[in-house]
Amino acid sequence: MGRRKFRGMIQVYTGNGKGKTTAALGLAFRAAGHRLKVIIVQFLKGGIAYGEGKAARKLAPYLKIVPMGRECFVDKKNPHPADRRWARRAWNLAKASVLGGKYRIVVLDEVNVAVDYG
Repeated sequence: MGRRKFRGMIQVYTGNGKGKTTAALGLAFRAAGHRLKVIIVQFLKGGIAYGEGKAARKLAPYLKIVPMGRECFVDKKNPHPADRRWARRAWNLAKASVLGGKYRIVVLDEVNVAVDYG
C-alpha cells in the first residue's frame, strides 16, 4: 500500500485586535504535541516572544518558528526596502515549506499584513 495522500486545508485568522497569532500558536502547539511537523513562518517579525520561543524549543524537532523581519515597527505607508526583502524571503520559505512535504502544518503568521503592505 502506498503513502497516504493528504488533502490540504486553509484556516485564516484575520481581523482587528488580538488573538490571531495566539490561535495559530495553539493549533501549532497541539499538532506538535501529537508529533506532527509544524513550521511557523513569521512575516515582518524579527524575534520570537520569550514564552512562545521557550515552548517551541521544548517541542523541537516537531515545531519550528522562523521570524523573518527586522526588530522594529514597519511603516505601512512607506515600508523600508529591507522589510520588502524580508517579506520576499519569508514568502519563498513559506512556498518551499508547503511544497516540500516535510511539514504537516505551515503557519504564515502576519502574511495578510505583509501582502497589504505591498
